[in-house]
Amino acid sequence: MSRLKTALAAGAMAIIVNMLALAAADFVPVATAHGGLLRLLVRFGLHAPATPQFQAAFHILVGLLMAVVYAFVLDPLLNGTALVKGLIYAAGVWLINAVFVLPMTGEGLAGSRHLSLLGMAWFAAAHTLFFVLLALFYERGGGAGRRR
Repeated sequence: MSRLKTALAAGAMAIIVNMLALAAADFVPVATAHGGLLRLLVRFGLHAPATPQFQAAFHILVGLLMAVVYAFVLDPLLNGTALVKGLIYAAGVWLINAVFVLPMTGEGLAGSRHLSLLGMAWFAAAHTLFFVLLALFYERGGGAGRRR
C-alpha cells in the first residue's frame, strides 16, 4: 500500500476513535473544546455552515490532513517508536491549539475560560488518543520509517 493510502487509512481509523471519545464526553456530560480550529477560520472569514454534519466533515478532513503530514513529514523525521512519535505529534499540536487557537477564539488558554479541568483533560486525552493511534495504525499498515 502506498504511503498516502496508509496514512489516510490510519487517519480515518484514528479520527473515528477520536470523534467517539469526544462524543462520549457529551454523555457524561463534560464540555470539551469542540471545533476550535473551525471557529478560528470562521473568525478569519471562512464561510462555513453551522451544521453538525459540516463540523463533523471538517473534523474528519483535518484529521486526514494531519495523517498526511505525519506520514510525509514527521514519521521520516522523528526517531523512536510509533508511540513516542505519536506522543510528540500530540504534544506539539496540543500546544498550538492550547496557546494559540483556543485563545484566539476567546476560549482562553487551553479553553480555560469555558471548560472545567475535567473538560480540558478529556479533550487532551481524546486529542492524544488520535495522534497515538494514528502513529500506531500507520506503523501497523507498513508505513513507519519510510523515506522518500
